[in-house]
Amino acid sequence: MNNLAVPNPHGAVPANYDDYPGAIYAPSGADGSEQVGLRDLVRVILRHKVIILSLIAAVTLGTLVWQVLSPNLYRSSVNVQVELIDDLGTNQADVLARNVQRIANEVKLYRSRSSAERVVTDLDLTNDPAFVREMGGEVPADDRTRINAATSQLLEMTRVQAEDGSDLINITVTSRSPELSAKIANAFPEAVRQMKGRKNERRREALIEELEAERSDRMEAARKSAEELAEFRVNNRMLVGSGGAEDLAQLNRIFTEAASASALGAGSAAQSAGMARAASMRSTADATNAAVQNLQRQEAELSANVARLSQTYGPGYPELARVQSELSSVQSALAREQRQARAAAQQVAAAESARMRETARAQASGDAARAGQLQAVVSRLTADAYRNVQNSPLLSQLENEAIAAAAAVSEISERITRVRSEKMVQGVSSSIISPAVENREPVSPSPLKFTLIALLGSGILGIFLAFTIEMLDDRLRTVRQISKYFGLPTLGMLPMLENGVSEKLRESPVFAEPQSLFAEVARSIYSETRALRPGSASQSILITSPLPGDGKSVVALTLAAAAVAMGKRAVVLDLDLRRSGILQRIQQDINAPELMDLVHGDVDVKSISGPTPATREFDDESDVGEFGETGSRELVDQSEADERLNRFALISASKPVEEPSAVLGSSRFQRLIDELKDRYDLVVVNAPATLAVRDARSMCDYTDDALVVARWGHTTIDQMRATLEMLGSGRIAGCVFDQVDYAEHARRRYGDSVQFYQESASYFSGEHPLRPSWKTRVSRAFGMGRGYGRYAT
Repeated sequence: MNNLAVPNPHGAVPANYDDYPGAIYAPSGADGSEQVGLRDLVRVILRHKVIILSLIAAVTLGTLVWQVLSPNLYRSSVNVQVELIDDLGTNQADVLARNVQRIANEVKLYRSRSSAERVVTDLDLTNDPAFVREMGGEVPADDRTRINAATSQLLEMTRVQAEDGSDLINITVTSRSPELSAKIANAFPEAVRQMKGRKNERRREALIEELEAERSDRMEAARKSAEELAEFRVNNRMLVGSGGAEDLAQLNRIFTEAASASALGAGSAAQSAGMARAASMRSTADATNAAVQNLQRQEAELSANVARLSQTYGPGYPELARVQSELSSVQSALAREQRQARAAAQQVAAAESARMRETARAQASGDAARAGQLQAVVSRLTADAYRNVQNSPLLSQLENEAIAAAAAVSEISERITRVRSEKMVQGVSSSIISPAVENREPVSPSPLKFTLIALLGSGILGIFLAFTIEMLDDRLRTVRQISKYFGLPTLGMLPMLENGVSEKLRESPVFAEPQSLFAEVARSIYSETRALRPGSASQSILITSPLPGDGKSVVALTLAAAAVAMGKRAVVLDLDLRRSGILQRIQQDINAPELMDLVHGDVDVKSISGPTPATREFDDESDVGEFGETGSRELVDQSEADERLNRFALISASKPVEEPSAVLGSSRFQRLIDELKDRYDLVVVNAPATLAVRDARSMCDYTDDALVVARWGHTTIDQMRATLEMLGSGRIAGCVFDQVDYAEHARRRYGDSVQFYQESASYFSGEHPLRPSWKTRVSRAFGMGRGYGRYAT
């Protein structure tokens, strides 16, 4: 809430405000702040003690009944150790973070519904009487529904937690049976392990299935690649190695053979020519045959005999002559045979030369033909090589694709083999360190412990609720709030009238019970109002409120009645022309003149007089003297009562006015106010509600001061702030609380004078405000309380 402070037009407090002991002004300090002490906190608690005590009683009693009726519960725990990472030489911060994450994941796994459902299935808990009793004794007929219900119940019975800085996980199971709690606690680690194993097995099978499908796809791709490569080789007549170094090596080899063949052909031709020349140069002098060789032997023998005989016998020896004759014959025959042998040798040499020449020519022709063939092959291979080179990029691409496809098939096959042969990694592993044992000591119920906790907790909650209600409650109830938020004094706090305000002016509590608390407060308000203008003979005061129903009409009537009771002349000018209320009914009762007649000049102000005298009977028990002592009852003379009422006047409209702004803006209306001030000591103007219409803002110009009526416990801070903003900060002299529930106000212990009104009860006559019943308080909370009744305008 904003601490909006609206200054008083005559200063923070009226100039001589301290001269009146009844003034109610509670400044909040020089800086506008309000200190809250321990006493204020205690007052807040006492103010809402019924709520606090009711909450404490309800919670504590409910907890006690719950603990008394609760069955014994037993608890068993198992500690599971999580395998952590211990990598030396790595970043220890990362290792620590990963270990913390491993423990957290393991805790989540133990808390999962799948783990609990696995335990239910493994232990067949749906058929276990002890567990069925945990479920309330009733098990659903449907299997799926029964397992779901059992799983939910098991999760409620199980608590899984891990301590910071530890690798242990504590699994606690609470049950009505100690055997059941221990059995369930020990079953959790095995259930989680099996769940991990099944999950890993399903993952491996799914992985192998995916790999098999992928291998089939890759094999199909490899087959298509091989077919495309083979088709390309066939279509382009490219064998394996074509378009590469093998083509060049083959081309060089054939080219070399062609060159060699050409060289051999040339050599054969040259050899043929040489053989011909050699054959022509061949000598036949040593040509021989068998006859020549025989004759040569005979010649040699005869020559030897001639030489021997010549040495022995000398010339003329007949034998020598015969031998010489034979020698001559042999020599002649030898010469003849030699000529024949040389002729035969020449023929043979010529034939051999011709044969060799033809052979050389044939070889040269063969070599030339081979060289030609090889040249043709070289030309063809050269053309093929150029074509292969041109097709090499595409061939290389197809070969690479085929190789890659084959490698992919090989790789996926190896991976499938590896997955099938290797054991799947189990992930984070955990093992039982301390198994659960049966604990026969019940952990619940503990009536004393839980009752004390409930008592303490509900007390704290009740106090918190009380302070929350206090902080959220923005309704105005105290003088301190008016001073703190708006900087205005509070002129009085009118008590609530249990039976409402009467339509008879004579029955006003100010006149009928002059020593009542209501009358005393009314006279105090008038005294404070007169203190605003101490030097003036006459005073005009405007009464308004934030909303209709706040009781401003009653305050206006009461203020005028208090002035009359104190010997002054007072008139109430009702300018709330849009609606009818108690003032209109009182006007009809006392035959007061019509406002519109005065405004239009049909009735003179001088003709206004008090109420018409009426016959009245007095009762000793009901009529109270104005100045009698407390507790005494005196009769008032009829003439004195009439004289007092003759000092009171009421001007109102008997029916709503259609255009009140036109009436208020007339010059005759301003003169009416001035004339009333000349004839009366107090002119009370009852203005419409400020937040309903804007009439009250313009009416402030016609009066000396203005008061804002706040309905106790109903008018909010925002409503009052909006009212002051509408009227202007310099127009409001103070505030008046009405319909104040003195008993409730005192019970709330605000620390003001109202809190101690009971101690001053001996000063007042009549019944004192008592604390209303619960029924009445509820009725008022819902707007059904009487207060000022239907006339609280």
